[in-house]
Amino acid sequence: MSPRTRDALTSIAISAAAVVVALVASMAIVAAADKSPVDAIGAMIDASFGSQTQFGAMLAKSVPLTLASLGWVLAFSVRRINVGLEGQILAGGACAAVIGLKVTGLPAVMHLALLVVGGVVGGAVWAGIAAWLWAKRRVNEIISTLLLNFVMIQVISWLVTGPLEEPSHTLGQTAPIANSARWPLIESLNLRWDIILVPLAAIVVAWVLSSTRVGYRLRLTGANKDFASYSGISTTKVAALAMVASGGLAGLAGSSLISSSPAGNMADNFSANYGFEGIVVALLARNSPMGCVPAALLFAFLKQGGGLMEARVGVPTGLVMVTQGLVIVLVAGSTFLLQKSQARRVDATKPPTAKLVTAEVI
Repeated sequence: MSPRTRDALTSIAISAAAVVVALVASMAIVAAADKSPVDAIGAMIDASFGSQTQFGAMLAKSVPLTLASLGWVLAFSVRRINVGLEGQILAGGACAAVIGLKVTGLPAVMHLALLVVGGVVGGAVWAGIAAWLWAKRRVNEIISTLLLNFVMIQVISWLVTGPLEEPSHTLGQTAPIANSARWPLIESLNLRWDIILVPLAAIVVAWVLSSTRVGYRLRLTGANKDFASYSGISTTKVAALAMVASGGLAGLAGSSLISSSPAGNMADNFSANYGFEGIVVALLARNSPMGCVPAALLFAFLKQGGGLMEARVGVPTGLVMVTQGLVIVLVAGSTFLLQKSQARRVDATKPPTAKLVTAEVI
């Protein structure tokens, strides 16, 4: 077995163990509250798999989770921390809503394509602000992306209660976007066709990172910035573009939330923390693009089942947040211990060479 295969299997095993331990701990909390863990798990399963419609609703939740997590993976490939995915989702959704409401007279295919492109551009531009601040002014991207989240939250609140509010001006949301700007419906599942974005985006990101010159530059910049610069790569430009592309994926998630929502409109806080939860999904997937798909499905399952679990068993939906937090702690802790164990097996007296560095990222 090759070292790369062994490391991949180890990562999968660690993530799976973290999920199992987190779920067991959560059920222990349920039992401590004098509730039935069996009933709680049954309620969550029924909420996601009880009917075709419920299954479709769970799949719908996996779309923005997957796209947001892929945005994190892309930025982290150059070791940039993009915690502004929530704001970038909102920015993409706002651009999509404007296109869906204000652009008329286009065929359905063109209108939907324009809405999707608008969402990508909106998220990319919003991430580009933080990328520019980091590249030109060395402003820490963690701070800038986090603060830009709050700015965009206020912008959305102003839009849905001001220039884009529905005609009665009483609901605090926009009117429904044009049907020509909405993803087609899979009627048996009550699910929109934006579900195809999940495998497509994961495959494209995985292919770009592993099999293209752009991906090589991203990985080399993330692995050893100094060596990448010595090789002639503009590491600042590469990292900034990765941040912009990360925001584009988040903006794509925002456009999906608008064009696939049941009402087809934009309301205040329509993102529902998908940006922050996408980061957790990426951590669980250990920054693997393909791993983001099953990890997103797991979190969609938890998100879908929380409401019915509260209604049927009386367990607060906040338990889902507890489970997510436990997953983060366990994955982060296991990663630290694994890296520490691997470091003990490295000969620290041997200086690193260019050959070793390039082999690591190829």
